Amino acid sequence: MRKYLARMLAALLLAAALTGCSGDDTPGRTTIDVRKNGRVVHTIVENFTESYYNLDELTDSILQDCEAYNTAAGKQEVTMKSAQENDGVVTVVMNYESAAAYSGFNKLALFSGTVKDAFNAGYDLDVTLQSMKEDGESIGKDELLGMGEKHIVVVREAADVRVWGKVRYATADASPTEDPRTVTVTDDETLTYILFD
Repeated sequence: MRKYLARMLAALLLAAALTGCSGDDTPGRTTIDVRKNGRVVHTIVENFTESYYNLDELTDSILQDCEAYNTAAGKQEVTMKSAQENDGVVTVVMNYESAAAYSGFNKLALFSGTVKDAFNAGYDLDVTLQSMKEDGESIGKDELLGMGEKHIVVVREAADVRVWGKVRYATADASPTEDPRTVTVTDDETLTYILFD
């Protein structure tokens, strides 16, 4: 979503590079919240201080893109919950009916399911995951494949990623936070794997 909004602002001659937000109703970093029911809530908080930034234009463009995407999908899959500016910071909250809708709308990878589902979907599980609790502990492909029913999220975006269970392992570009359900992803150039239960 961060890249999507950056492209949109550029199209509006609002040359902004959007970075992050996270948390509850008023997060401070970009957050991808993957829910147990399959839905995804994506919240972006970005600097919005230049005089030529226009919240109404940004909002109108997002709404138009949501309408176009939903029309093509034949159902309501993407909605903008809110967009507001306060003290030079813009906060946009987007709701997606599924990880697939998130991926389709933003053109960014997001998968949520079991390890077995990820394997069947063609994700490369030949990765090393670091423990979020024990320093130096890691697992590789063989151990991961043996955890077929565990839940996994695969994402390509630098953001806080929140899941509905405790994160046990993740690739090296993710680090734990105070919330055991949330990790901070720092690399948006590669896929990040997050294993939880």
